Amino acid sequence: MTIAAILAHGRRYLTVGALCALLHNLIMIGGDFVGLHYLPATLLSFAVVTPLGYFLHCRYTFRKAHSIESFLRFMTGVAIGYPLSLALMILFCSGLGLPVLIAAPLATAMLFVFNYLSAHWAIARRLRLN
Repeated sequence: MTIAAILAHGRRYLTVGALCALLHNLIMIGGDFVGLHYLPATLLSFAVVTPLGYFLHCRYTFRKAHSIESFLRFMTGVAIGYPLSLALMILFCSGLGLPVLIAAPLATAMLFVFNYLSAHWAIARRLRLN
């Protein structure tokens, strides 16, 4: 993979990632607004955002075909990232007393690089410079 291809993936990932991050934060902050605790809100968000993110990353970011194998790899990344996201929310909300309005975007930003590497591994299968 050339540096130009990596940069193109990065731009497309940023587009899809920003859309997914926006949706995640809308669910988290909207849930908080209607009285839903951040723990079930994270479950709801991941249930909605994960399949959407997989579909968009396959179709647009990496331009790869959908497959059960890549979806299971993608879900593995989510399974690793979910407890990290949840731990950050617990730290920020329960530990530091931050409102979800601040904690959710902060946790999202902190997990951005992990999510990129995880999605790339799951769908593109490698990151190699020629």
